[in-house]
Amino acid sequence: MLPRPRPHRAFGPVRLALTAFLAVHVFISAWLVVNVEGVYTEGKPAPTEAHSLVAIDKDRTMIDIEIKRATSFFFYALERDGDASVPVNTSSTSENNTGETTDEIEDDRTSEQAPQSEVEWLSLGRQSIKAALVALVLSELLMLSGFKWRHHLRSLFFLSTLVAFSVVFPACYMLELSGGGEDEGDSTALNTPGANLETVSFVHTNASSDFSLTWLGVHLQADFSGYDLGLVEPENRTAVAANIPVEGSKDASSFIAFESTFDIELGKNLDTLLILPFAWYLLPARDSQTSPETATKTEEE
Repeated sequence: MLPRPRPHRAFGPVRLALTAFLAVHVFISAWLVVNVEGVYTEGKPAPTEAHSLVAIDKDRTMIDIEIKRATSFFFYALERDGDASVPVNTSSTSENNTGETTDEIEDDRTSEQAPQSEVEWLSLGRQSIKAALVALVLSELLMLSGFKWRHHLRSLFFLSTLVAFSVVFPACYMLELSGGGEDEGDSTALNTPGANLETVSFVHTNASSDFSLTWLGVHLQADFSGYDLGLVEPENRTAVAANIPVEGSKDASSFIAFESTFDIELGKNLDTLLILPFAWYLLPARDSQTSPETATKTEEE
């Protein structure tokens, strides 16, 4: 192991400059990189494949999309009626409204149409990253003072920065995809890449998602299937919305299935933050700013 130098007053500004440089370097780089692979497995769009690369930085989400074997999807888009829709839960709504007064029904409709506040998870994740980087630089600035617990605060803020990048921000991105987790089934379908689905246009839907941890990232798998009313004749849409079409019938051909995988990984420049512990070892700070006897001793950081 390299011998540790004796603490020196000049090491403080050098550590501070290095910390600020690395914080800016990480701040302007990509924080999260997502590889998305999607494929239609059943239905008229199959076997169209969608491949996309998503890079997220401090204020933008950049997406590069490539579509392969898109002929079937092209004809599917031409054939599909994009305005096809039915009221959500028509039958259940009519049953629940039985016996209610007109005013009560109107109140229910008003409450359903009232906008609901949603948490902007990605924005919250960006703010946590910015706060962590600022706190990291300020903790190094605190090392120039004689505060007793400054070493512990610096270590705490350094670990907090790593957690913000490796846990908090990826979690916020996944919550943004899933709509906050309030309705896992519908939200997964709404955010399936390449599908651009509306809940009123797809009926008898089945959506699922699962994720596992990987090295410096997570692996997320999301599947969606349902009957596309845009492929159903207008006079048959209400019947299809009420009951699953009989297998082999014309309306049964409106069934669509889609599978997707997400590989969410940390940005490649984030590992530069690991330089800081080595800098603390090679450029140690003084134990005390007040005692000349202890100013020449090395410290445990």
